[in-house]
Amino acid sequence: MPAQETWQEFASAAARHASKLHLSSVTGKMRGVHRCVRERHPAVHRIALALYDSESGLLKTFADSGTELDGCSCRLQDAPCLVEIAERGEAQVLDDLESKVTPALRRGGRPDGERYRSTLTLPLRQENRLLGFLFFDSHDSGAFPEQVVADLLPSGHLIGMIVIQELSAIQMLVGGLRLASEFAHVRDLETGAHLDRMARYARLIARELAPSHGLSDEYVEHVFLFAALHDIGKVGVPDRILLKPGRLDDEERELMREHVAVGVQMAERLIGEFGLANFANIDMLRNIVSAHHERMNGGGYPLGLAGAAIPLEARIVATADVFDAIVCSRSYKPAWTLDLAFEEIVRMSGDHLYPPAVTALVDCRPEVEAIYNRYQETPPH
Repeated sequence: MPAQETWQEFASAAARHASKLHLSSVTGKMRGVHRCVRERHPAVHRIALALYDSESGLLKTFADSGTELDGCSCRLQDAPCLVEIAERGEAQVLDDLESKVTPALRRGGRPDGERYRSTLTLPLRQENRLLGFLFFDSHDSGAFPEQVVADLLPSGHLIGMIVIQELSAIQMLVGGLRLASEFAHVRDLETGAHLDRMARYARLIARELAPSHGLSDEYVEHVFLFAALHDIGKVGVPDRILLKPGRLDDEERELMREHVAVGVQMAERLIGEFGLANFANIDMLRNIVSAHHERMNGGGYPLGLAGAAIPLEARIVATADVFDAIVCSRSYKPAWTLDLAFEEIVRMSGDHLYPPAVTALVDCRPEVEAIYNRYQETPPH
């Protein structure tokens, strides 16, 4: 797969899953605002947010102050009243809601008895770009007289500021991941598509472990996003060591091991420079970078952690990394067959690798083979 296409897929996944994570933050803050609003205006039954994707022209539900919506969407052009609000750039009250706004977007699959009859709609913009719309919804018609609108607008602008901040955080995350991923690919010259394969193997393992380990979908996707950055510290390894034909001697091996400390420093700088300190699960990045060379028996590095002291995400990534290293050709060894690679990680299970992670990878062999066949090394020009 060409590098640009690989990055586009990676960035798309980053944006999508970062959005999911920021959903909980936006929803929590909206609920707090809604509680305050309902004390003054009990007829406001919900505050909802729909984001606009300029590339597809779709308006998609993102969050609300009640039950989360299930990703309903419609074309913005199919809702002329919203187009008008966007063009005017001003809040507007809409009554007779079902005849004016696409029902699928506004009801979110709710029973007919819970349809919203009127809304105060605010366009959300950042500079000259339409971000979406904020809706104050009511089951009652005529719920938004002039004095109520005047009282609600400050709350609407507050939520708008929250949304802009959260979307900016997503953009910073994706930008940071892009920069780090490009560095990682540049310095992983001898393995080529290794990062693309092992990140996907790691996601398979995390997915399989999810039911028994209580892992969320967000955790699984973060394993995928951060796995490709596990060896980011290789950017600090001298070429004479990183690209050496043949095995490393003891001194060179110690210098190579320093890539973990360099990686931790780079991860911390990435987190600081791109404002990711409060991003959910950001510690997973730290754990993967710092502990993916630890072993279950305590014989790994840099800290000699053992068993459960090794973060789960690092155990997952280590299994994916070792498996792909076995099937890759290296300067000091030829590529192994998939059969031999599976046999080897089973042999390493327990002392070196986390047994449930090994079992998960073995159980997903058809998917592993599909990934292996799709993400092959790009031949030199």
